[in-house]
Amino acid sequence: MRLTDDTLQQTKLPTQAVAAAVTLAVLGVAYHSRDLYELHMQEDHFVEWLTAALFLIGGIIRMRRALTQRRPFDGLVALFSFFVAGEEFSWGQRLIGYTPPGWFLSHNVQQEATLHNFAGVFGRPKWSLIAVLAGYGLLLPLARRFAASRKVMERIGATAPPDSLAPWFGMTIVLLIWYPLGYTGEWTELVASVLFLGAVTGTGAFMISLATGTATAAVLTFASARRSGGAPALACATAEVSALLSDITAGAGTIDLLAAPSLDKRVWTAMVEGDIDARELSAFGSTRCDGTIPSSRRRYAVDPWGSSYWVSVGETPDGSTDVQVYSLGPNRRRDQTVNAASDDIVARTSVDAYAEEP
Repeated sequence: MRLTDDTLQQTKLPTQAVAAAVTLAVLGVAYHSRDLYELHMQEDHFVEWLTAALFLIGGIIRMRRALTQRRPFDGLVALFSFFVAGEEFSWGQRLIGYTPPGWFLSHNVQQEATLHNFAGVFGRPKWSLIAVLAGYGLLLPLARRFAASRKVMERIGATAPPDSLAPWFGMTIVLLIWYPLGYTGEWTELVASVLFLGAVTGTGAFMISLATGTATAAVLTFASARRSGGAPALACATAEVSALLSDITAGAGTIDLLAAPSLDKRVWTAMVEGDIDARELSAFGSTRCDGTIPSSRRRYAVDPWGSSYWVSVGETPDGSTDVQVYSLGPNRRRDQTVNAASDDIVARTSVDAYAEEP
């Protein structure tokens, strides 16, 4: 069946139902278990994989329609969907575990092979996404109501999403601005992927695409949790987190860092912000690893699997300060919070206890 503008403007009850189900499910999990909520909002978990899968599927469907019906603007929307899908899994870095080029490691705020995390290019990614949602989900349906703008849209091949989805695009924008929970951006991106998919599919195709995306996300979530690291890389990461912890607590870490009541950031970020003096990371710099593991990545505090090393500081009940340095491990997922089977590699100590050592 060829999808026409009129067909796509029909009420989208399945799309709205799925968008509502995602929103309610996420809020329910957040209410009952904040740890579980935060765990599943991390990279390489189901929410992120499903977001990437739905944007990719929607992009393929939209691009096929744009090419066969010669609709350039719709092709641009398809390219945006491909871009978001690629950015979600860092253009393969999340799957393969390669170390990005040094320019990405030094300038990308997440040290990933992504473009949206370059503040100098996209500003704050949240506002870029809001602009796209507003333009596509709100302004295009509004423009479709007027004969003059409708003619322009037809000339450039722009298909507006159904009017019935406009309130959901609006809700997503409000949530991104309001940001009621940490990681709100992660699950609102999933809602956006549902809306973009629903805007270009009929009911049958939407349900098939949703099922395909869900199955793909489930497989990738399962597979990504079981990636092995190899003995040399494991030994290297274990030695490096211990060396980083030793350096940070022996003078590389500033008083502001070690006295923070609660802190969790990338070691590289702490270096850039002046919380860690890179010149004092002597033990880390001289750590011996297998010769097949490049040492140049240490300049950017990156582990053998291409992911950032992290430093965490927090107060303990007895008044001392707990300091941790950790790698997300070979599966490149943050899963130590509530998962007993976590492969995160952690070194920790108390600042007070460490200071008393000879």
